Amino acid sequence: MIVNVALFSLYVVVSSFGLYKLKGASGLLSLDFFVGFAFYGLGFLLFYSVLTRLPLSIVFPIAAGGLVVATQIVGYTFLGESIRAVHAGGIVLILIGIVLIFARV
Repeated sequence: MIVNVALFSLYVVVSSFGLYKLKGASGLLSLDFFVGFAFYGLGFLLFYSVLTRLPLSIVFPIAAGGLVVATQIVGYTFLGESIRAVHAGGIVLILIGIVLIFARV
């Protein structure tokens, strides 16, 4: 269980960082694009690693929800994007869903 949580967490952090770098890239040939692409690709490999350990019906909702929450946080923290009340409510609901899904693992 601890390994799965660690892999999910690493997937979310690595993929979010990759998306952040891709968002800041000035073009397809920029360093930020290549770094973002590499991290997002590494995130895919981490996702695949988790997918080989757990059923798809558990892996996908947790991974997708975790990435949605993480990108909201990255956007707010590093890109100056706002989080309105409806976003915050959605984040809370997603986190509750992730906990409920993980509870059955």
